[in-house]
Amino acid sequence: MKLVITEPKDFSLKALDLLKSKFEVIQLADINNLNNIIENVDVLFIRLGIILNDKILKKAKVLKFICSPTTGLDHIDIEYCKNKNIKVISLKNEIDFLGSIPSTAEHTWTLLTAINRKLHLAQIDVNSKHWDRNKFKTYNLRGKTLGILGIGRVGKQVAKFALAIGMKVISYDTDKRQTFENIECVNHPEDLFLKSDFVSIHIPLNKNNEKFVNNNLISLMKKEACIINTSRGKVWDENAIVNALLSDKIRGVATDVVQDEISHNIFASPIFKIDTSKYNCIITPHIAGATYDSMAMTEVFIANKLLKNV
Repeated sequence: MKLVITEPKDFSLKALDLLKSKFEVIQLADINNLNNIIENVDVLFIRLGIILNDKILKKAKVLKFICSPTTGLDHIDIEYCKNKNIKVISLKNEIDFLGSIPSTAEHTWTLLTAINRKLHLAQIDVNSKHWDRNKFKTYNLRGKTLGILGIGRVGKQVAKFALAIGMKVISYDTDKRQTFENIECVNHPEDLFLKSDFVSIHIPLNKNNEKFVNNNLISLMKKEACIINTSRGKVWDENAIVNALLSDKIRGVATDVVQDEISHNIFASPIFKIDTSKYNCIITPHIAGATYDSMAMTEVFIANKLLKNV
């Protein structure tokens, strides 16, 4: 059976050995060549660098498995796969394993502290040969309130960081049965946005959550509040976020995801209307999970999961 790794750079050697024990492994030198070979491929091992839509998948004649060491699957046409009996193997719902992966929570915390201290604006100013500390006065985190929207595995890890430095943590989750030590669970998302100095988004993207963070919720935020998104770009109304920052209704925005990421025109996303050299906005290219450690762990996990299903 042929298995193609579409993004082999820095791929885990341990995972590679596992895959080679069962498959003829092809490491794709150029992701654009997938169209030329997909017809005879049994297994695809992908990441976020490719969008598997029906146009590409229709060329696959013997494809049995798609492996994606990710939790989100909006880069794969899941309906097409269901109809064609192609099994998608991912990290979705692998709660116990995902609890051991810290990278997304660490990046969330990095964005939160960076946006609070306006680090990117300070760096730009220093690069321009200015040395003016008065431009970048900000606030302590201790004593402030962090609102976590979606208290799953990443949300809980972020909460631990916040509690460790003396922040108050509140959360909203659709699963009202959950209770956590030292975290106040509010009953309505409106309460979270009203009370928080920082809002961190960790809800999954699904039909119910598209543009969950809408203009109504954003309008409730404090003028000095910041919002961070390491979930998916479509879980918030990006235009509303842009308008809130540009009209000085919130203090800062930090995101690792954008609205049109799963498209061929990422930079059409409204968030790019913001001049990040002038406004307190940080945009990173979906790198929250991109650490050598975490990527290797997820690749090995998915390789083992595939072998159990073959």
